[in-house]
Amino acid sequence: MSSMVSSRSRHVFHHSAGAVVIDEGRCLLIRRGREWAFPKGHLERDEAPEAAACREVREETGIDIALDGSLGSTRYQFKSHNGATNRKQVDWFLAHRVGGEIAHEPIFAEARFANLGEAMRLLTHDADQHVLERAIDRLGVKAAALTGAEQ
Repeated sequence: MSSMVSSRSRHVFHHSAGAVVIDEGRCLLIRRGREWAFPKGHLERDEAPEAAACREVREETGIDIALDGSLGSTRYQFKSHNGATNRKQVDWFLAHRVGGEIAHEPIFAEARFANLGEAMRLLTHDADQHVLERAIDRLGVKAAALTGAEQ
């Protein structure tokens, strides 16, 4: 797990990676309790964010992916039960499905592909909605390039 604790104060830094996985115009979401999100998780020791994103999607959902590029990072803070301030950075990637079948980890109630409009409504956190907006923008550019509309 990639986390560092500051010795001067009770601050913990977590580094994670995740992906917006697209398959036939739909994106992959996971649900834990009432919270809908994209698959993501901590980097292992010496693991690159790209490798972590692929591994976490496979572990959490059973889906194999190929990355299509970076969607940037999100950063946020939260307090843990012991009072420590946790700072988290999540590196996001746009990806497409290359194999596998949905078989979510037991900690999740559900994993499924949703159309982009439904995904935007389901996502619990504003930061995830912004990541999806970036993915949609990227997909629009890709679609124009594929149709020859972009010169």
